[in-house]
Amino acid sequence: MHSYPTKLFAVCGVFLFCCRFAVAQNGSRITAPQVPCSETADAVAGIYTDHNQTKYPTSLKGTAAEKAAILKTLIAIEKLEESSRRDFKLTGCAARVSFSRTSNSNYGKLNVAGYGYQLGVYQYVCHVTEHLPKIVDEYRTVFRVDINPFIFTGVKAGGIGEFSVTGQLRYEIPVEARMGANFESDRKNSPSKVSQYISESIMLTGRSNNYKNKHADFLKIINGDGFTENWLRGDRYDQRRPDAYKWIDRRYLITRPGVPLLIPVSRKQYLEDMLEYLEIEKANFNFAHDKLTKDVANETADWAVKKRALLEADRQAYPKLYEAKKAKLKELLAAKKEDWLQKPAVVDNDNKTYDANKRLENLGQFYDEEGEYSSALYVLNPAYFTSTNGQTTKPLFMEVQFRYELGKDEGFSARLFQNFLENFDLAALRKMLD
Repeated sequence: MHSYPTKLFAVCGVFLFCCRFAVAQNGSRITAPQVPCSETADAVAGIYTDHNQTKYPTSLKGTAAEKAAILKTLIAIEKLEESSRRDFKLTGCAARVSFSRTSNSNYGKLNVAGYGYQLGVYQYVCHVTEHLPKIVDEYRTVFRVDINPFIFTGVKAGGIGEFSVTGQLRYEIPVEARMGANFESDRKNSPSKVSQYISESIMLTGRSNNYKNKHADFLKIINGDGFTENWLRGDRYDQRRPDAYKWIDRRYLITRPGVPLLIPVSRKQYLEDMLEYLEIEKANFNFAHDKLTKDVANETADWAVKKRALLEADRQAYPKLYEAKKAKLKELLAAKKEDWLQKPAVVDNDNKTYDANKRLENLGQFYDEEGEYSSALYVLNPAYFTSTNGQTTKPLFMEVQFRYELGKDEGFSARLFQNFLENFDLAALRKMLD
């Protein structure tokens, strides 16, 4: 993670606070060209360093073959970016390339390497007393290409997870697998289907705050069509003066054409998946109940006596809830017509209540569309995430990020971003997926 503190330097004669400057990996200081400047250093010639001159050490973990394949892809992306600036004059900043190896990504049965290219852009400022350009040590403009990025799964939708049986004690219920000796292995290798759900809001987090066109932006993401933007400073909906400061994070998902990354969960699939989950819930309730009972078995204080009574009441009540939920799920699957069952499963967000009886009442309640308290559910599309034939570093899809600044003092960022829009070959990235 990178932090982006409020700028404490000034350009135009205001006090400049900037005491640290970019340092190379070998410890030698990288300085801006030592040419006189006055109010701004924006016109001073820029500096570009490739992956061989990184600011921090690079580690591309893996086998020798994996590291070679990763490096080949990242260098190809580096060359694409360099080519896009073939006729571009870099000024007002230092642009530095770095490569990274992230943790593996799991896409259903596929486990592939995650890795990325980054071009961090550090602004020049003119020192208020020395009248020489200096390099700010934090970047706010950055261009990234992430290969096989992480997709968050695990939306707790529609009454799964923690619950209370009689309203007194709460049971923590993992939804991925049955508790016990094999829990970690099972949650990794054969997690429950409900634990793999994805929502629109999860996919849009960090990628778009365009709430007026939420669903349209979600479709862009899963179809790899166009871009989305998350405004970090400024307001996309307010009219402001042209030179007002804006800080915007633009994202593109580069995917194979014609096949969406995600597909909606149908009501039928949701009901069937809930039957699977119900067996996990039953096992985990018994596991949690046994532990709580054991914890107070030898206590004699009044609170322990009361807790044992509550535990016994829950032990008596839960089997009836389990049977009622199971019967309701089976009844809906048998009684509802196919057109109803094939509609998208739009259910309550997370868990509006922990009361197991109220959850029973809400079980099988679907909505026609998303709202403030309801979400459509999605899963990874098996047709997209097909076999890689053992190629653990194969790019399955990519996420391109360009975080840029607009305003009277951010000319370097605006120019770089405009050059990216005009000259960077996104289609060449897509060809790397073949």
